[in-house]
Amino acid sequence: MLSLNFPLLDSSIQLNCSTILVLKKTEIFSNIVKLFAEYTEDNELKLYDHKYTSIKESQLLVITDILGYSFHSTSMVKLIYTDLESQLNDVPEIKSELERLTIEINNLITTQLLQHELNLESQEPTLTSLFASYNVKIATYYQSIFEKCLELIHVFKYLRKKKLLVFINICSYLTEKEMTTLLEEISLVNISVLFIEPNEVYQFQQYVMDEDYCLFEIKP
Repeated sequence: MLSLNFPLLDSSIQLNCSTILVLKKTEIFSNIVKLFAEYTEDNELKLYDHKYTSIKESQLLVITDILGYSFHSTSMVKLIYTDLESQLNDVPEIKSELERLTIEINNLITTQLLQHELNLESQEPTLTSLFASYNVKIATYYQSIFEKCLELIHVFKYLRKKKLLVFINICSYLTEKEMTTLLEEISLVNISVLFIEPNEVYQFQQYVMDEDYCLFEIKP
């Protein structure tokens, strides 16, 4: 169980599988979004687990622009490569064979470099560079923003180092039926997702901070 706190709250908010936080005052919404986008363990925004251990920046995935978000961004590709390397650690015989073949290929390339008239050099190959050479990336098939959100939820499930997915202002793109399906899927895959919105989201359970900084909970 994760918890969220920031200076305007009288007490922390427990983050369940799906938590919707509505910040109706524009200045507050803007400031909290900025704190999430620039999150560090030392800023005013506090995220921590049941042992009061702060969530690290690397354990957070914040989607500030669902329309512009790319599954093939450098940061996402790096996460996938790291996860692949971790997966290979569980099958040492395959990892050893890949490393052996990579060294063999490198030796052949180095020989050709030495025979060239120019003074050429290369870097020692790594598993990461091997993944990159094969253009390993996430295959995506979404046709709508709703489907893109679903795919992101499924991808997040397999990012083992991540603990919290934060969606900023996506609910206005989703119908009530789509939002219901999204919340059901989040519960099914059992991940922690926080929605931060400037307006109330249909009749779902949600925390709302109004223009007078009063926080109340809406229950369906």
